[in-house]
Amino acid sequence: MPFFMQKTLRNIIIVILLIFAVSYAKAQNDSTFTLRKQSAQADDGTRFTDRVRFGGNFSFQFGNVTFIDISPLAFYQATPQLQVGLGATYQYIRFSFRGFNTTANSIYGGRVFGRFFPFSTSPFFAHAEYESLNAAYFDQLVGEVRRGWIPGTFLGAGYSQPMGRRAAFNFTVLYNFSWNQLRSPYASPWVVRAGFHF
Repeated sequence: MPFFMQKTLRNIIIVILLIFAVSYAKAQNDSTFTLRKQSAQADDGTRFTDRVRFGGNFSFQFGNVTFIDISPLAFYQATPQLQVGLGATYQYIRFSFRGFNTTANSIYGGRVFGRFFPFSTSPFFAHAEYESLNAAYFDQLVGEVRRGWIPGTFLGAGYSQPMGRRAAFNFTVLYNFSWNQLRSPYASPWVVRAGFHF
C-alpha cells in the first residue's frame, strides 16, 4: 500500500476512534436503535420519506499526491433490521513529483448494497455490496493504458453509531472478492470506509 494511503488510513482510524469514544460516552443512557426500529415498522403508516436516509463520505488530500473522493449514498430502511441502498463514487488521483511525468486518473461509478443488523438493539451490521467503477488501468496484453468498467463484489461488517435523532456515523470493513491486482483501482482487496447518514 502506498505511503500516502497508509498515512491517510492511520489518520482516519484515529478520528474514528475519537468519534466512537465521544459518541459512546454520550449515548450510554440512550436506547441505541429505537429510531431505527420505529422508522421501519411495517404497516404503521410511516411515510416512505421517513424511511429514506442520505449520506456518504468525502475525503481529500493535496500536495504531491492529490486525492479527492466524493461518494454520496441513499438507503431505505426496509425493515427494522434491513437497509437497502445505492450510491455513486467519484475519485480523482494525481501524482506530481519533480523529475517525473504528472499522472492523473478519474474514477467514477456506482454501487448497490444491503446492510443487515442481526440483533435489533446492536450497532453492528453485515454488509454486502456490488460496485462497478470506470477507471484507467495498464493492459499488460497490449502494453498500453486503457479505460474500462471494473466490478467489485464486497462482503464485510460494520458499526453504526447514532448521532442525534436521524444521523449516524458508520465504519465498515469490507473484502473485495472481485479484486484484480492488474486492474482494480484499490491497492488491496481490503477496503475500509468511514461515512455518515442523516
